[in-house]
Amino acid sequence: MLKRLTIFVILLVMIKPAYDLSKDIWDGVLQWIDENQVAEKIDSFNISNVEKQSAKEPIDETTSTITALRNTIHLPTKVQSVEELADAFYYHFSQWETDFEIQYAGSTSDIEHLLQQAVEDAANRDHYILGHLGDRKIEYEYGKYKALIKVHQEYLTNAAYEQYVDAQVASILSNVDANSMSDFEKVKFVNDYIVKNTVYSEDTTLSPHSAIAVLKEHKGVCQGYALLALKMLRELGIETLYVVGEVNTGPHAWNLVKVNGEWYHLDTTWNDPVPDRGNAVRYQYFLVDDATMKLDHRWEAGNYPKATSKQYAFMEKMDHAFEKGGYIYYSNLQDHHRLYRLNLATGENQRLTRSRAQYIVGAGDWIYFSNYSNGAYLTRIRTDGSEESIIYPEKVSDLLVEDGYLIFATDDGLKKMEIETS
Repeated sequence: MLKRLTIFVILLVMIKPAYDLSKDIWDGVLQWIDENQVAEKIDSFNISNVEKQSAKEPIDETTSTITALRNTIHLPTKVQSVEELADAFYYHFSQWETDFEIQYAGSTSDIEHLLQQAVEDAANRDHYILGHLGDRKIEYEYGKYKALIKVHQEYLTNAAYEQYVDAQVASILSNVDANSMSDFEKVKFVNDYIVKNTVYSEDTTLSPHSAIAVLKEHKGVCQGYALLALKMLRELGIETLYVVGEVNTGPHAWNLVKVNGEWYHLDTTWNDPVPDRGNAVRYQYFLVDDATMKLDHRWEAGNYPKATSKQYAFMEKMDHAFEKGGYIYYSNLQDHHRLYRLNLATGENQRLTRSRAQYIVGAGDWIYFSNYSNGAYLTRIRTDGSEESIIYPEKVSDLLVEDGYLIFATDDGLKKMEIETS
């Protein structure tokens, strides 16, 4: 049989120049040869700790939200190139499929490199998927011109969890008018939401590295923080990337965000105080440039766009920030935590009082805070800095305004006080 096959091929090779043998016939011969080999080669390899790969800039995320992007994904009807192989991997990744097969028809002379390139290309199309990829095992049976590829892919999430994430993010974002918000306000909203609603912890039932853990259990680590930020910001129309790097304590993850055409770093994890301080939010790593970030973060800079603008450098001095009526009221880290007010429209910065303020909230014409210049007593002051007075002479923390009441923690438990709005 093999001898006859050899003769048949030789004859075709000799005849082809004279009779201009068509490509379809020739491809059919090659396929017949491939399918009738005495034995097929079988091989496999594992890819572990995929999350440690450096993410590269995605193929196309500039205008699409995650949901819109995934609605364009289709399983290729044929796979004959590395691009089509990447399309197939991307489809299965986007469906969070654990076990799947891909039929490949093409040269397999460098099959392992082909697969590695396709997987890398597929994963980098969507940084949200990339950040949730776990260990992977690929087995393949192949001849010269075909391969059956069998994949076992693990994730930090699954399809059911992602339905929950989609629903929760939609619910959270339904409370804001995205059309009227600036890019800055959108990023600040997401940063503040994650910080205020999350405790940095590995003590979770779900993977602490996932967005689902941060949303469902309100706990997680840097990877979960960054992936949820990525999800929320892209749904708000902010171009966002997932960054993998290192800090002094080891591997770390954060985001790059594009605000008004400029790239900035955003590290929601490092904006969340440890131990957790409830509603307290810090901004030392909010819209930061490369030079500032490199003081304590390391990453493969060539894999990401440059962030050179220092437009929002003023944010790093803020603690316990509260936004109201076009102003940010905050505890100034560079002035002994005294209460300041920043005009977002003009950039004007004003000290309202010499009192050291924490746990800042507001309602109506008043700002409330824990006065650390005077026993951490509950204090109020007009938004223009006038009429400062102590209204509860005990140590308070964790201030919150809700339904016309000021709620705060004391050594005796939570207290509630009806507040004036004028």
